Amino acid sequence: MQRRDFIKHTLLATGAVALENCQPKAPYAERKYEGQIAIIGAGAAGLYAGYLLEQQGANYTIYEAAEQIGGRIRPLKGVADFDIELGAEKIRGSKSVWYDWVKESGASLLPDTSTDYYQIGSLLRTEAQWNTDLDFRLAMLLAQQARAYSGSETTLAQLMESTKLVSRVRHIPDALIANKYGTTANRIGLLGVSEVETMWSSGRDNYTVGNRSLLSILEEKCKSVIPKVVLNKQIKRIDFTNEPIVLEDAQAQRRFADKVIVTVPLSVLQANDIQFSPSLPETKLTAIRNIGMGAGIKVVLVFNRRFWEANTGSIYTSGSVPEYWVSSAGRSTTSFVLSGFVTGERAEVLSSQSTTTVIQNLLKELDTIYGKGTATAALTNAKVMDWGKEPFIKGAYSFPTPNGGGLLTRQTLSQPIQRKIYFAGEATHYGGHSGTVHGAMESGRRAVEELLRDVV
Repeated sequence: MQRRDFIKHTLLATGAVALENCQPKAPYAERKYEGQIAIIGAGAAGLYAGYLLEQQGANYTIYEAAEQIGGRIRPLKGVADFDIELGAEKIRGSKSVWYDWVKESGASLLPDTSTDYYQIGSLLRTEAQWNTDLDFRLAMLLAQQARAYSGSETTLAQLMESTKLVSRVRHIPDALIANKYGTTANRIGLLGVSEVETMWSSGRDNYTVGNRSLLSILEEKCKSVIPKVVLNKQIKRIDFTNEPIVLEDAQAQRRFADKVIVTVPLSVLQANDIQFSPSLPETKLTAIRNIGMGAGIKVVLVFNRRFWEANTGSIYTSGSVPEYWVSSAGRSTTSFVLSGFVTGERAEVLSSQSTTTVIQNLLKELDTIYGKGTATAALTNAKVMDWGKEPFIKGAYSFPTPNGGGLLTRQTLSQPIQRKIYFAGEATHYGGHSGTVHGAMESGRRAVEELLRDVV
């Protein structure tokens, strides 16, 4: 508790929370920048940075390496009677600009009021039904302890081992904590988890959108920004030795800017896909190494009938997929969709297999839960979205590692360089909202504020 209080008070004292979790209550800067600004990446952070610069009348261009905008927001069309989200799907809390944008779009916001189910052995039951099982109660208690952890740094796997949690229920805290944070139990640092839980301020309710895709909302709100996006333009080198800054793309063509906002995923920086000249400071390179980001797969299974309970929310399994949820709930009465999310080591295993093998094995696991042949016979379509194989994404989202991957490390990652290079993206959010769309947007706002504050 003392460490978390120290971090919270430190960030409050430096204005970090105000910058990261701010709402657009008033203009963030009276100054207008007359130079040319380049934004690298057209995900949520880059587009929102462009949106704010557009309001300022600034000159900017967004360079996107992929053939579409949105980053880790991407709809799947044509396999059900609604657009299925292959990436970000849930709106986390109601106190964010992202929530406001979704609400202003007229989209139907569906609150999560469903019931979660947990598999132990071959049985699937609710929390209330499992409550007489001591092992289950200890697993749920351990998950709570992980969220509020305050001891010496440790991983979730080490905590489960030290508390002697039995193997039959270890998959439950692994799913509730590690998989939700983007990795597996032996890679997640619990001090970083408890820091995020302490700093989280957007609200605990979760929502989904019932009648449209998240990308369509982003496109609608950023309609004046999209013409400034240059697609299929991978920036490979940023030379800020002199003025103007030189941007070199994958075809060795050069472009010029006075200031640059880098919003690419952390994994792109970790892979050294962008060369910086001069080199980034060692403190920033250490931060890039110490924050985690790994494999992430979303599996979409479309069925011709519902074989799960009508009130089902998430299904936490002991198999290859730690968590499924019912993506069709509130969206369709004719398409029945389970979406599964897998990160870390499990995702690496699935990534090495063929799509056909993955789907067959997952159906067998669901058949074990719901009855022989039940899921297999009802399947009409399936999609495996391997984010680790997307060349300009390379994974799920950032997570805290046990070797210094907490909020202060994220703050170091976010620091501008020489009033020229600014950093945004969910991994740079040091106010508790990393790994989220609204966190990415808030980091974009922070970067724009920093840029405009440097105007002389």
